[in-house]
Amino acid sequence: MKNFIIFLLFSLTVISCEKKQERVKIIKNITDVDEMFQLKNYKTQVRIKVNDSIDRVTAHLDNLTLTGNFSTKMDSKTGIWTVTNSTNSKIIQIDYLVFSKNDIFKNQVIFKEHNKIDSSVSKFYVLKDKNLNKLILYFFSPKMKDMLSNNTKVAYRIYRGSKKIKTDSIVYKNIKNGKYFAYIKYDFKKGDKIKGYFSDFALLKNPKSKDSLLVGDNTIYFREKIE
Repeated sequence: MKNFIIFLLFSLTVISCEKKQERVKIIKNITDVDEMFQLKNYKTQVRIKVNDSIDRVTAHLDNLTLTGNFSTKMDSKTGIWTVTNSTNSKIIQIDYLVFSKNDIFKNQVIFKEHNKIDSSVSKFYVLKDKNLNKLILYFFSPKMKDMLSNNTKVAYRIYRGSKKIKTDSIVYKNIKNGKYFAYIKYDFKKGDKIKGYFSDFALLKNPKSKDSLLVGDNTIYFREKIE
């Protein structure tokens, strides 16, 4: 899990609008984004206990507000965390998956403006339909600059209770717009679960060296239950 690389986000630029006497954050790359989600950088923090293992955190720094759930058991963020900029309409969300205490994965990274997702720079998935006959998902993967080739697929398993009843995958070829459609047809029963992942693995030109390549991998895990 630690080797997964959200490569594309290095090219992001999100600029905040300035207000009088307010310090404004300018996001130039993924390092800046990571800094905005570090609780240690926020001067004012409020924690409300949700249950024995989860605290709800609201933190403030200048024009930024950071909110999300914190696992006291794992000592880490969990679920969707949101940074809101009070000077404009920009929002950034990161979906944290906790595999173990030292293995935290940024599953979805979403950039919004005017509450609309910018799919050109976000990695996320949308559940379009779910019933006893089918499951329809859309996956969005940021375009990778200087891409030479890519290998993209959705792999999944269907469980009935604790029993695995199907394993399959969908392979995509020559899709350049970053939007992937997954239609999973099956004779589901209520209570069935489907677990899987989307992976967009690419080889890219290295702008600093003609003799080497870079690797990009946008991976998204998903889990759905048939109600």
